[in-house]
Amino acid sequence: MLYEEGFTQNREISWLRYNERVLEEALDETVPLFERLRFIAIFTSNLEEFFKVRVGSLLGEDVEGDDDIDEKSGMTAGEQLSRIHSLIPGLLMKKDMAYGLVEKRLAEKGIKRLEPSNMSDAERGACFDFFRDVLKPRLKITVLSGDDRIPYLDEERTYLIADLDAEMEDRFGLVDIPAGLTKVMVIDEDVYQETADFEDDIPRVSTIINSGSNNVFRYVLSEDIIRMFADTLFVPFVPVEIHSLDIARTSEVAIDDGSANTISGMRKMISKRKHASADKLITDGKLSASLKRYLLKSLGLVERQLFTTTRIDYSYISELEEKLPEDKKKGLLYEPHIPHDQTTEIKGEMIDEIRKHDILSCYPYDSMDAFLCLLREAAFSNEVSEIRITIYRLASNPKITDYLIYAARNGKKVKVVLELRARFDEEKNLAWAERLKSAGCKVYYGTEKYKVHSKLCQIVFSEKHSYITNISTGNYNEKTAKLYTDLSLLTADTEIGRAASRLFKDICKGRIGEKDYEPLLVSPVSMRKEILKLIKREGKKGKDGLIFIKINSLSDEKLIEALMEASCKGCRVRMIVRGICCMLSGIENATENVCIVNKVGRFLEHSRVYIFGTGTDEKMYISSADFMPRNMDRRVELACPVNDKHIKNRIREEMQCVYMDMEKGRVITPNGTYARK
Repeated sequence: MLYEEGFTQNREISWLRYNERVLEEALDETVPLFERLRFIAIFTSNLEEFFKVRVGSLLGEDVEGDDDIDEKSGMTAGEQLSRIHSLIPGLLMKKDMAYGLVEKRLAEKGIKRLEPSNMSDAERGACFDFFRDVLKPRLKITVLSGDDRIPYLDEERTYLIADLDAEMEDRFGLVDIPAGLTKVMVIDEDVYQETADFEDDIPRVSTIINSGSNNVFRYVLSEDIIRMFADTLFVPFVPVEIHSLDIARTSEVAIDDGSANTISGMRKMISKRKHASADKLITDGKLSASLKRYLLKSLGLVERQLFTTTRIDYSYISELEEKLPEDKKKGLLYEPHIPHDQTTEIKGEMIDEIRKHDILSCYPYDSMDAFLCLLREAAFSNEVSEIRITIYRLASNPKITDYLIYAARNGKKVKVVLELRARFDEEKNLAWAERLKSAGCKVYYGTEKYKVHSKLCQIVFSEKHSYITNISTGNYNEKTAKLYTDLSLLTADTEIGRAASRLFKDICKGRIGEKDYEPLLVSPVSMRKEILKLIKREGKKGKDGLIFIKINSLSDEKLIEALMEASCKGCRVRMIVRGICCMLSGIENATENVCIVNKVGRFLEHSRVYIFGTGTDEKMYISSADFMPRNMDRRVELACPVNDKHIKNRIREEMQCVYMDMEKGRVITPNGTYARK
């Protein structure tokens, strides 16, 4: 077993350490205050997804009595759950400390969240009017006895639950706050009259402006206003205590007939997920004995799955930012980032420019304009006969789909592989599938066996069967291209074009695995096999060998073992691993020649790059795949060789900048924790 060799750690524990690393940005004095608040929200969102995805899977294994052990730690599913549940309270306590500190500093800067204890009579009166006229009429109130099962709780909605003062029996009050909230509302004389006409929406943030208060911007959360006047909600009962609730349900639900990559199967899976059992419950404060007993019983949880914190919902942060006066934002936010538009440097058509030389975009430092310009030209060009693209996640109002629709209406063949199994984006992808089909695009749903995660777009020209191919490390998503570091290569290379064409056709026909796709590395066909060969090649060079990898996650046992063997032969192994990292560096007689760094900062490090060797012997790939079993065995992934000397230099320089970062960079230590450089 790999864990017996002492240079690996458990995947889930590694992920929790990474999320703690994200939380540390909220405590970093060099990060602008409002951005620190945002890192708290990211930490909370990450933790929610962790419970839905990873903890849900482990609970399933534990309930089924699966006694298989994790090869990287030697722990069973039950032991992993115990360790996870023991670590969560400490993380939540650290989050609460960070939140309290940031709020205190914001108050010192003149941005103050109001609570009942620090409100004036006039402010309390304004809150009551808003509660009476806008909030209360839209709340759904349910009074429950101790024998009643709690109603279905939607994970996307906010709920409050109260322990009611009732003689001789347990009574509880549930407040269902509607979804579709209007995020920000200003309570002043003019705007308040307008908001009173809203029928469905409830603001999450209300702001009270008082220019006579030393220029302090004061705001109150709608959830807190409801708490303030909760004694009017359950008449004749009086709430003794009231708390916010946050549950998580497993997202890992199976479809019995194996039809998850069909529209009907996906809809069935979404419905089944919404009614899956709860994995955890978080409340903002300690529950009374009777309320705790009732919630655990109703949700089918045990006490170790119950956690307490101060505040649960941080989704108000972006809305609060929108409402802040400009003079208050100064120094509290990152300076606006304006990506470089590469199209301004191109004279003539993008298609002609790519035929002359490859073009690399480094998001978010470069904008997505080069790719969008190509897609727009292709939609209207008489030279183009077909556009092909794989789609995993899209932005809300993407130009990409507009151009695909234009192309279809202009008589081009447009083939779209739209992966329905993109977790948490399934419903969006179903909607896009219908829209693209109705516009005349041919839509495929990937393969039954493998999730299509590769990022591939190809422009097919009428004459000579030539291609322009785009291969990206990240999604075709115009929003995340401004937030994530990714690489996007545009090339007219004939070999790459032909290989990508074969791959795309095989994806559409559901026959991945029947052939090779050189010079591309493709999962589940050749990627792990070829990477292992390249690792072994560098290992044979001893001290002259170099492996330089940038990925999001490292957990594949075969790749980890190969990297360790290369290290033992003296090969230098340098890795940038953003998140999960099951390999430990600096372990004597195993990974003493391995150095693994992590960077968390303003932009999410998302690009994947594999470099083997130096000089004329160097092989460089950009890829959609992390070093995880799912990427190597259960997904269609793609790694593309980089051939252009100037592009190679740029990628290498970008990698070195991240690897050598002394401000945000951390080194993974032999015990799995992160240390400052």
